[in-house]
Amino acid sequence: MEITVSDLYAFKSCPLQFKLTKIDKLNKKMREEDGLHAAIMSTISYFYYKLQDGILLSMDEIKEKFANIWYGKTNLYDIMHNGNRDKREKELQAIGMLHQFYRQQKHKPDKVIAVNLDFRVPFGPDFSVKGHIPLIRETPRGMEIVNFKTGNHKYNEFWQRTDMDITLQAMAFESIFKKQVDSICIHHLRSGQSFFVERKKKDYQRLYKSITMMKKTIEQGWFYPRESYLCDKCPVQQLCMEWR
Repeated sequence: MEITVSDLYAFKSCPLQFKLTKIDKLNKKMREEDGLHAAIMSTISYFYYKLQDGILLSMDEIKEKFANIWYGKTNLYDIMHNGNRDKREKELQAIGMLHQFYRQQKHKPDKVIAVNLDFRVPFGPDFSVKGHIPLIRETPRGMEIVNFKTGNHKYNEFWQRTDMDITLQAMAFESIFKKQVDSICIHHLRSGQSFFVERKKKDYQRLYKSITMMKKTIEQGWFYPRESYLCDKCPVQQLCMEWR
């Protein structure tokens, strides 16, 4: 069995939603917030791919790239929008974040080592998780993994210390480069602030135990609903109502 990092988060959020959307594939559209994050990250990845080739994009080129993704001209994502007005408001939010990002890059751009580096981390002989490291750059701190956040949530030390994706990226980095990563940066695009976290062997052990338990739950077919405030935006809410 092979699952993605996105699958892990979907399962932890609600096992029944995971089954309906990921296994039964009853909904293929992305929620607007998830779509906004994906479109911004695709734009930033494009910026770094060009930077890797020695090309520093202008802000106009960045805006044009985002617009092509957000308005579906590249057909990258199928996003559930709440109407044209809300779609435009989300676009303005994205442009604000991209402006913030560009101001920090235009005079002293990052030294890029890798962009969207794919990985596959095995957990036993028959189960693995695949994902990607958004950015690895060279800094005075050494080789650094960078993750970009687009949400409104304030920095939370517990969440950053236990974030499964960050732990998987650190494990993958160590497997690829045969050394522990020197630094891990969490960059909040709305504020322009960066926070730094670390990963040690004990974090790997926590993740291994958590994923082993999730694997067993999936294999046993224990797909139960986990009701929370997030249900308000669930794409399979009506189907969930029929669960008995």
